[in-house]
Amino acid sequence: MTTEPDRIGQNDAESPLTPRQAKFLPILLASPTYTAACQAGRVSRDTLYEWLRDPVFKAELERQRDELVAQGFALLSQSVCRAVETLVGLLDAGDGRLKRLAARDILDQHVKFRELDELTRRIEAIEERLDARK
Repeated sequence: MTTEPDRIGQNDAESPLTPRQAKFLPILLASPTYTAACQAGRVSRDTLYEWLRDPVFKAELERQRDELVAQGFALLSQSVCRAVETLVGLLDAGDGRLKRLAARDILDQHVKFRELDELTRRIEAIEERLDARK
């Protein structure tokens, strides 16, 4: 339970969390389990579960988790062009087996992209029809 002394010196505009909660969140996000996070952050499991029932703490945890996921996707997106260039470059490799594997990967990904694109267009058409009925 968060008490007023826990929040002393905090500006609500800065963070609605206690300093202890704010310090613990990065540890929690970086840990593979709650148990590992509690050990690394020197927080009892009971305290963690109490914090997880706090809507403010839970919301901040989700916000920071979403931010990490977005950063991960951004990093992956930056690597897509390099990965495609690598696969295309392998088409010129001297090893026939490697050429075949690269060609198969390229074709497989192309087919998946086309299927996804087609499904997206079909869903959009269905949504437009449903919107028109309203």
